[in-house]
Amino acid sequence: MIFNAIIIPMLIPIALKGVTYRPVGADALLRRNLLIYGLGGVIVPFVGIKLIDMILSVFL
Repeated sequence: MIFNAIIIPMLIPIALKGVTYRPVGADALLRRNLLIYGLGGVIVPFVGIKLIDMILSVFL
């Protein structure tokens, strides 16, 4: 829950800004989305949660 409380407010400005449309082929779009959302959605949360755990264990 701490990870979500930290990450969600950081994502709000990105969501409000939006993205520009670029015509890209399906293969390139799939490759890019798998890299961004695969890495960002699976690996980064585990690393972030571990870092928070390590920081909290130092202070507690």
